[in-house]
Amino acid sequence: MKLVIAYYRVSTGKQGKSGLGLEAQQHSVTHYCTCNGYQLLMEIQEVKSTRKRRVFLENAFALCQKHNAALIVARLDRLGRDVEEIAHNIKLPVDIIVADNPHANRFTIHILAAVAEEQRRTISENTKLALQAAKMRGVLLGRHGRVLAQKNKEAAIVFAKSLQPIIFKLNADGIYSTRKIACELNRQNVPTFRKGGRWHRTSVYNLLSRLEMSDIRSNRVSR
Repeated sequence: MKLVIAYYRVSTGKQGKSGLGLEAQQHSVTHYCTCNGYQLLMEIQEVKSTRKRRVFLENAFALCQKHNAALIVARLDRLGRDVEEIAHNIKLPVDIIVADNPHANRFTIHILAAVAEEQRRTISENTKLALQAAKMRGVLLGRHGRVLAQKNKEAAIVFAKSLQPIIFKLNADGIYSTRKIACELNRQNVPTFRKGGRWHRTSVYNLLSRLEMSDIRSNRVSR
């Protein structure tokens, strides 16, 4: 049986302690291993890692080489936040498996990382241009703008929560990847947050991220 070592990363200490975010990653990885005949040798979790260095990820790669195992992550962004970081990781002599994109190889992982980074850059530039244009029109971008942005953010989270039962049902049917979830939501004519749009991998990823943030907020309130 093929051996794999799982690497999980959560962004904050509170998220690590609560298991939120971590549980979803574990579920995705174990489901992949069960369906594809992999033996999960060990699981490595990293909390509050910095972009400059991820000690636990480095240890995971070292253990993979020691045990002749592949490294498995739930999503590509767990492996790195930018092209440079991911490019370094895929050059290491260790096979890498991305559970929500199982057909990705070293080449496609690099391409997907580049696309994701370009999307983030474009979104950032478009946001700056929109703010500049609004300022030129005389729109107040102070407290009023922040309040409006917060209301839009909260509305997006409420919308995400309304779709949570559908996501749970798809997961129960073995549908976990953002691509497959997008296809199913389009097939079922489930509306997007911006009416009239179609679901894509990016919009599904944003939806899942909002659900994750909503769970973190709920956990804080319950405390």
